[in-house]
Amino acid sequence: MSFSSRIVALACALPLTLTACSSADAGESAPSASRIVSGTVPSTTADPVELPTEIGGPVTASVLTEEVVAKGLTTPSAMVTMADGSLLVSERTTATIRRVRAGIATSLNGPGVEALRSMANAEHSGGLLGIAVLPGDTTYVYAYVTRADDNAVVRMELHDELLGQPTVIVDGIPAGEEANGGRLAFGPDGFLYIGTGDAGRPQQAVNTKSLSGKILRVVANGGDRDGAGAKGNPFGSRVWSLGHHDVTGIAWVADGRMYASDRGDTSDELNLIVAGGDYGWPASDGLLGLPSGTGLGETAGEVTAPVAVWDPADATPGGIAATHEGIYVSAVSGDRVWRLPLTEDTTGEPHVLLDGLGSIRSVLTGDDGMLYVLTGNTDGGKAAEGDDRVVRITVG
Repeated sequence: MSFSSRIVALACALPLTLTACSSADAGESAPSASRIVSGTVPSTTADPVELPTEIGGPVTASVLTEEVVAKGLTTPSAMVTMADGSLLVSERTTATIRRVRAGIATSLNGPGVEALRSMANAEHSGGLLGIAVLPGDTTYVYAYVTRADDNAVVRMELHDELLGQPTVIVDGIPAGEEANGGRLAFGPDGFLYIGTGDAGRPQQAVNTKSLSGKILRVVANGGDRDGAGAKGNPFGSRVWSLGHHDVTGIAWVADGRMYASDRGDTSDELNLIVAGGDYGWPASDGLLGLPSGTGLGETAGEVTAPVAVWDPADATPGGIAATHEGIYVSAVSGDRVWRLPLTEDTTGEPHVLLDGLGSIRSVLTGDDGMLYVLTGNTDGGKAAEGDDRVVRITVG
């Protein structure tokens, strides 16, 4: 698909917005209601976007407009919106956090910058991976980083462009040459969700006492309990779901549905996540290993089948985004963005929304009602001049 032309059709664009859906578990030190805002954060640089009231959208959609908003990034991994309308972008190999504002990407500075760079081990697939901020309260930046002996989640204060010293809130997440996970996302309940990988230890993915091959749900509000398992977690620990190979994306729909992308061996997956759910790895991979006749999204014994599967050559998913009308899945090897339409109770067939930009590391719903796409070509040896980039698109 070529993007040499610009199709101005904003009146037909699908608003890419989320709404918060559930409150924090009673009795836990989650953020107050005033600090939890609907799906995207307010912006001083864009008019508010009207929130949708119904779940569902067209079976297929296309890109209406496309604009490069930042370029010259190096091995970017994840991005997050800030309250002033800017973006923060993490760079895996440089262990740098860049702020994108008004089309310019500048590096944060302060005492935390060198500390973060010193602790990060960027060999193989490791380094500085996911980042997150609590919507509506950007006092702290949370980051997932591969260290010499493990993966860890750290918290850093952010004052303007100054990044404070990192404080480790979760450590001991197994690290390996591959399958390090690394996605961070705040849920609408105010808790921090952490996607991990099996790090080459597949049998640990179903061990509830291990942090590998899981989605974790922890307290993260800047207090003394940061990193503790949230109240209501199904196993009385940090673990929220298990049986994952390599969780690379996490997102929520306005009605409370939680989705996660998972890189597999023979099949990549998109899963509908529920508390305590077992997603099959390593006994199953995609639909392989499940009883004959098991359909997408069905439960076979204690294992929940994915709602979508891909050949890794067409996907190798990175970050994902969710709106009222679709799930958007970035594809690192597939060099595209996949879209899955939503209805009130189902997830539809995936179709290619976007290609032609090379490897896509992540997608993000912006507070301006648009979709932000992060290229990852400098991490794969196929970077064009000016890569890597953040590209803003409208969908309709």
